[in-house]
Amino acid sequence: MDMGQLKQLTSWRPRGFIQWLLTVLAVVTFSFIFILTYYIWNPVGLPNIMSLLGAIALVMPTFLLSINVVVLILLGLAVWKKALIAWSILIPLVLLLSFLTVEPIIKMLNYAKNENVSISLSSHFFGKTEITSKFTQDVVYGTTPDGVELKLDVWPAHGDSKESLHPAVVKVHGGGWVSGNRGNTPNWNQWLSELGYTVFDVEYRMPPHAGWKDEVADVKSAIGWIAEHADAYNIDPEKINLMGDSAGGNLAMLAAYSMGDIKLPPSTNVPSVHVNSVINLYGPVDMTEFYKNDPSPDYVQSVMEQYIGGTPSQFPDRYKILSPISYIQENTPPTITLLGTSDRIVPEEQAEILNRKLKENNVPHELYLLPRADHVFDAVPDSLSAQFAYEKVKAFLQKNNK
Repeated sequence: MDMGQLKQLTSWRPRGFIQWLLTVLAVVTFSFIFILTYYIWNPVGLPNIMSLLGAIALVMPTFLLSINVVVLILLGLAVWKKALIAWSILIPLVLLLSFLTVEPIIKMLNYAKNENVSISLSSHFFGKTEITSKFTQDVVYGTTPDGVELKLDVWPAHGDSKESLHPAVVKVHGGGWVSGNRGNTPNWNQWLSELGYTVFDVEYRMPPHAGWKDEVADVKSAIGWIAEHADAYNIDPEKINLMGDSAGGNLAMLAAYSMGDIKLPPSTNVPSVHVNSVINLYGPVDMTEFYKNDPSPDYVQSVMEQYIGGTPSQFPDRYKILSPISYIQENTPPTITLLGTSDRIVPEEQAEILNRKLKENNVPHELYLLPRADHVFDAVPDSLSAQFAYEKVKAFLQKNNK
């Protein structure tokens, strides 16, 4: 090896504290982004911290952009300080992060175009929705036999007039049947009320204070109470729609599809009410299959066992009774389902099972599988996926509440 070759090799070696620091930071950043990329492209493994960050990267439009800014700053420092190894690592990372940011956007824009939905890229990055609507909290809709007060919040339809009745949306929150509370999606509540729907955001009992039938029983009690108090809230009792996200989507479907079934009675003395339509945001429908086949089994199986009391092998009847598909028939309410293809909690299989069963029974239904969208894709209300969901839900409700 001659002196020129030796000099070329040694020129790559970090010299001094700053170059060594930048090189170490570049290696650490490379490792972090490499693992993050895996969990973005393979949406599995909650509650693993890197899987959670992968979910955040898909849900929050500015997350990857913020990381890319940090990497660009490191790259600029590496070039300035002539840390050759550092900048040779950081340049590919900038390109990778740019791809991870742009690719889902292109897919969602193309999907929306194919579905004739207009969505805004500027709102995706810069939109900011503020909650300004007034609503009534802690309205008691029933008391259980053991004395527990059941409550909901009421978001009145904007432009409320005594001259006309408004349709209603009963909103059921998610949280894996063991957590969460009403008010977890105020953006949906405000948006629906602005469209002219009175929203009833329902609380329901959960473990360890609830039995395996109590959650859907409480939802049914809320629906019955709302129908009984339709005059007080100026709503049309023939136009009560159910909406839920995740576990809430499951409970909304279950309550609507099993209405009147003696196996799942309401928790209070209220009448059975025909549900006008159901909006299912990434809710599971076949509880046995959901337990057995899920991308995040550690999380899903744990919450299902808390909710139902054990595994499908221990309680096969409970899993069947709590599966919305067990009740689908010709008079099942029209249903719209929106699910992300990168959902790391509810797999596409669940939406396909529902779609197939509704089709077999000639039930009007719509299914939208949003590319590169994860669980709670609507958490950021101005994101492309959320914008798409708003437009499809708006059209669905208009069609079914004429």
